[in-house]
Amino acid sequence: MGAASFVGRVGGLAVALGVGTAIATGHGVASADTTDSSPPPSTDSSTTEPSTTDTGPVDPTTTPEPPESETTTETKTTTVTEGVVSAQTNTGTSGTTESTETPDEPEAAPEEEPTDPTETAEPEPTETEEPTEEPVAPPEVPTAVDTAKPNDNAAPTTAAEPNSTTPTRTVTSSDPASALQDSANAAVFADARALAAAGPINVSPMMAAQTTAATTPAPAPAAAPDLLTAAINVVSSVVNWVLNPLAGMAPTTPAQPPLIWGLLAFARREFENFFNALSGRAVNDTDLTAQQTTTSLALAAAAVTTDPPGTPFPSAQVSPSTQFVGWVTGQYADTIGRYSVWGTDIGTMWDNGIPDDPTTPINEHQILIALGDTFSAAGMAGVWRPNTIFRSADIALANGMDILNGEWKNGNMFGGAPLGPNSTTARQVIFPEGLPAGVTLIPTAGVSVPVAGSRFGAIQYVSFMSVSQWGAPGQWSTNYSAIAWSDDNGETFHVAPSTVRYNQPWGGNQNFQQSAFVRPGDGYVYTYGTPNGRQGAAYLARVAERDILDLTKYDYYSAGSPGGWFGWGATPAGWHRNNPAAATAVFGQDTGACGVANAGNQVSEMSVQYNKSLNKYVTLYGDQFNNIVMRTSDTPQGTWSSAKVLMTQQNGGIYAPMMHPWSPSTQGTGSDLYWNLSLWSEYNVMLMRTDLTKV
Repeated sequence: MGAASFVGRVGGLAVALGVGTAIATGHGVASADTTDSSPPPSTDSSTTEPSTTDTGPVDPTTTPEPPESETTTETKTTTVTEGVVSAQTNTGTSGTTESTETPDEPEAAPEEEPTDPTETAEPEPTETEEPTEEPVAPPEVPTAVDTAKPNDNAAPTTAAEPNSTTPTRTVTSSDPASALQDSANAAVFADARALAAAGPINVSPMMAAQTTAATTPAPAPAAAPDLLTAAINVVSSVVNWVLNPLAGMAPTTPAQPPLIWGLLAFARREFENFFNALSGRAVNDTDLTAQQTTTSLALAAAAVTTDPPGTPFPSAQVSPSTQFVGWVTGQYADTIGRYSVWGTDIGTMWDNGIPDDPTTPINEHQILIALGDTFSAAGMAGVWRPNTIFRSADIALANGMDILNGEWKNGNMFGGAPLGPNSTTARQVIFPEGLPAGVTLIPTAGVSVPVAGSRFGAIQYVSFMSVSQWGAPGQWSTNYSAIAWSDDNGETFHVAPSTVRYNQPWGGNQNFQQSAFVRPGDGYVYTYGTPNGRQGAAYLARVAERDILDLTKYDYYSAGSPGGWFGWGATPAGWHRNNPAAATAVFGQDTGACGVANAGNQVSEMSVQYNKSLNKYVTLYGDQFNNIVMRTSDTPQGTWSSAKVLMTQQNGGIYAPMMHPWSPSTQGTGSDLYWNLSLWSEYNVMLMRTDLTKV
């Protein structure tokens, strides 16, 4: 048979590939972001803030101010106007696990009061007076008591009388759920699917875990490539290119029509038949299909017995250093029946700083977990809450992180979540309180600060952003960011108007729309900020613990500049009081011709801790390639190390790596670092583990 007999087949193959590729790539996605962000005409400044005498920070007039840098000290008043920035929700965690405090008076226990902050050493000497001491390691934390975990399926505790069985730590005041605010007045939800800067979602990653991995045969000796293999690789490359663009680098394209799959399947079949004819081989399609199916099912069954339930990836071990541990929210975590939480994201964590009362049945020393947009039904449907809080006292993280059961109308502020309007719904906790609500209010960071005389000896602070508009994947606009505080372990929060940072294209506050908090124990709370969206760098500010609600007391770090010829115009590195525009990027903005190609060149949804095992500050965040990366530094301001990839992008879209304050490496008792991670396709939060000795 001559070559002419294959002309028709080759022609059909060319048409299939040409038309298929044209259909697959012949459309584009356009996006525009013109949302304005401006302050309201007037803001009610009478919003309740923590009292300086009992539930709030210490009065600055009676406590020495922290040392100020001599670089620059100026007060800057900014007129609020429009502004839009592009980037993603950060979610930072608190720094390290804090030691438990008691509400003793300062005279009796001065170490529990915010002391004069200890300056942190600069990377290099400058002409200004800079700190000379190394950062103070976080205070030691008492060994947690591993109490029996509650039954996940048990009904929430309900008391016949609100105060009939109140333990020592129980507050006898009426339950906050009795006067709930209507979330419908807080925000009007715009489709949250636009938030994802995720990769393609062809099938559920949970299903992919049983099919994709199963079709991978055991390693075999490499064979010399043949024409059939080469041709199939070409077709596979086209399929992968069409269906797996880099997440976050471009808008997600519309779903591919079935015709694409048909044409690509036809092309692959024609390649196989064509080369089989040339080589004289014949393939029995029925036998081949049966063999592949049998192998796939056998390997899938093996994977199910070795990986944790609901593993969303082909393997729980996603990299040499990092593995999936378990789900924190969703069906596998039993949050649907107990809290009406089918799906949610973010999961920024911090230690509540409240000591346990051994006379009560519940452990008051807890991890608080702030969550973003939350839904009660599949497909982002049902009851929607812009934010909520979960609580955990679980210290055995190797098998996952359990959420406590609820406490309903018994005055107990330490149940698994604030509840309302019923005993099986986790309710919204942060409301705009007179500020622009936007389309949602998403927490991005949390930290606890000890305050003598407060209800439980500590105040919880949460930084959140008001989203004004969702744009293309990885891009959105914010109205502002602000801090809300709680003196009842997160049951209720109050927005502090003095902390509002309106999103303007000037003034510097646009770089602090999303945050990460760390409180290392030197008297300061360090705030790392990024613009909204996922395309920004990280900036740094610090404030004395007692002044966290006063933006005029914040210092902003500038790395300085070398100047021009012979150092002309050089500026030294240092801290600048009340001048956010002076802040320069501390990481996530690589320079040079190849800087944009470096891992970690952009920062989104970060968390920061002081790690006692490494004796360094550690940050995790998502980069421009949707990788999860880690950097370390000896001081909060750096110099920060180059980014190390812990986990590459995954089908379904991963984001928001939030470190757990009770990780063994954070506490200095081991090498494991645990952290929350959100998966867009499942729209839930999972717990990951990284062995730092393998990074």
